Amino acid sequence: MLAEISAHLAAGRFRSAVAAAAQLQATRRFDPALIALPRLMGEALFAARLWLEAQPWLADAAALEPWDAGLADRLEQCRLPAWLAPSWQDPHSGRRLRRHPPREGRAYSYTVDVVGTCNLRCPSCPVGNSPARPRGFMAPALFGQILAKIRAESPDPAPRLTLYNWGEPLLHPELPRLIGMAHDAGFGVQLSTNLNIRHGLEAVISAAPEELKISLSGFTPQSYARSHRRGDLALVLANMREVRRLIDKHRVGTRVWIGHHIYRFNKDQIPAVAALARELGFAHHPIDAFFMPLERLGDYLDGDPAADPGGIIPDLPLDPRQRQAALTGQQDPDSDCELRYAQTVINHDGSLALCCSVYDQANMLGGNFLDLDHAEIQRRRYAHPFCGTCMAKRMHYAGRALIDLTN
Repeated sequence: MLAEISAHLAAGRFRSAVAAAAQLQATRRFDPALIALPRLMGEALFAARLWLEAQPWLADAAALEPWDAGLADRLEQCRLPAWLAPSWQDPHSGRRLRRHPPREGRAYSYTVDVVGTCNLRCPSCPVGNSPARPRGFMAPALFGQILAKIRAESPDPAPRLTLYNWGEPLLHPELPRLIGMAHDAGFGVQLSTNLNIRHGLEAVISAAPEELKISLSGFTPQSYARSHRRGDLALVLANMREVRRLIDKHRVGTRVWIGHHIYRFNKDQIPAVAALARELGFAHHPIDAFFMPLERLGDYLDGDPAADPGGIIPDLPLDPRQRQAALTGQQDPDSDCELRYAQTVINHDGSLALCCSVYDQANMLGGNFLDLDHAEIQRRRYAHPFCGTCMAKRMHYAGRALIDLTN
């Protein structure tokens, strides 16, 4: 029977595996031969990101092996955080939706876009494919007020703070000061950069942000120029080496990782980027490129030929229509959207966005973060009409369903 369950798991037949394992445990619960079953099930479901389903199995496994710290960590990741209600009434569908353990980390996230523009015009990003919107830098005084308000009202006592969304944070002339202000307020700082900058890198690294993500696509000048338009690959590579030198010089603990955007034209370059990451001591995470923002993605799914002005969609590993078809089959239909319940997005001027994946002015929430309490921000988000549109098109960030992926 264990062999049958293992075969189900290996083939992606998760529903069948859970049913067989539950039946086996119910009928032979005290059989010593089944001592490995909870760990087998918990680890496999966890790896498939079926965290709600993995939790009871990991709990049983952890009770049998309380000394295993890795097992305890996975179990904790599968639990709903204390700040998160397990379900919520969706005003658009009228259904009660389940919340899943956040996949982006257990902490509630505050995304503060300290720069309202970018120096590149990537065709898969709204700065490169959508109408322009107001630009600017967040004033340090405003940033300080935002930090104080987050500290006072965050649902999570230890929230995550990211100083970017669609903007390039390293363009901010006072970014090191902002990092210091965040540290003084008790927050860690996450940054993401295209690293196409020529000044100020040492001051940023010496300010010791906790995490620095470097967005990279092609690894030749030609392939890089297709997806990071206006970018200079030689400058990025020189800056990557400079980041390594500055981390060592200032002895800071910044974790650096390369978010490697994978297109059809750069798949063969993955080993070379991985080798560079190893050389520099950076983590390397290849990520299939996708098309944003949600407004343009929705236009494309509706058949609008103008949705992709940069012509990048044919270069994606999977056409968005195929991707959405696959997601429709794998998403939990009763799942709430993580981007609604686990983050607040603040623009450079203090205004609020619906979520981190929208861009158009119509999908801002209205009002200023400083003027609205957390409950009112959530009320406006859940009532926003674009949320209904997004969920109807299955574009939202939902949990996975317990299904059999193969027959």
